[in-house]
Amino acid sequence: MRALPLVLLLVLASLPLAPASGAMDLEVQVGGETAHGLLALPQGGPQAIVAILHGYGHKAESHRGHLEHLAAQGYVAFAMDYRGEGFPLRAGADDTIAATQHVMSLFPEVDVVVLYSVSMGTAVAGMVLAELPVFSYWVDNEGLADLPELHTEASLLAPANAFAAKAIADMEAECGGAPALAPACYLERSAAFRAGEFSGLHGVVLTHGVNDGLVPYDQGREMQAALHLAGIPSDFYTVVRSAPGGEGTTITGYSPSGGMGLAGHGTENDDAHALTSLSFALLDQVLAGVLVPSGQERVADAELGTLS
Repeated sequence: MRALPLVLLLVLASLPLAPASGAMDLEVQVGGETAHGLLALPQGGPQAIVAILHGYGHKAESHRGHLEHLAAQGYVAFAMDYRGEGFPLRAGADDTIAATQHVMSLFPEVDVVVLYSVSMGTAVAGMVLAELPVFSYWVDNEGLADLPELHTEASLLAPANAFAAKAIADMEAECGGAPALAPACYLERSAAFRAGEFSGLHGVVLTHGVNDGLVPYDQGREMQAALHLAGIPSDFYTVVRSAPGGEGTTITGYSPSGGMGLAGHGTENDDAHALTSLSFALLDQVLAGVLVPSGQERVADAELGTLS
């Protein structure tokens, strides 16, 4: 099936979300500890189950509106906080696996389970997809697919950038050191190195901004290449320009030139950002059966629309 035009996608994404009172607390036991998240339920029988994996510095609360939006469309939707702070990737995967199994047990009649991940959540997604083969589709937004590479890139910025320095410290706390000292840990948490283990996955939608200053654009392409080698069809959306002043965190923003109007890394609970709005609109399409990934290349631009 063909995807809807970008203009219509952005109109759909701009529709108001459901009232923010519908999501409820979700707790599951993981290794003798309590993992917390949020769960939103539809009024009638659910058509699918959706798990959302948040990024660095966020919690499930960042996606309350998205969860309630999905529930209003007839889907069970949940997101976990991840036990721990910083880069709790292993805990995030364990929490999400336990929550997915729990939610599936509540709705055994539902056989469509879809994963959405953003930024650091992609590192969590790689472990979840490899270790729990129940997901039919995956929508991945500005995803961290190669953790060793990100560590190297952040190291270049760290001397002059406190955010990058903290990210390095958090990555090393998760793995017990730098990639050279703990390569297995970093590779386990790199989705691009685990695509061959994603059994049962029918297709993937990838979105990435060309000027991403937190998770560079090449990581999306690396994920796409890994999926291709694994025989998993994926559609790739390159987002070029965003609304003026709404570029997000950009590579060029580290220089005097600023964002230059080119799409950078969005804040995942900011639906005004081009990447956030587009990726959730595409998730809606996947869930509705309108979009079935088939290896398409698309370029999204704030002024020109979608070029294919």
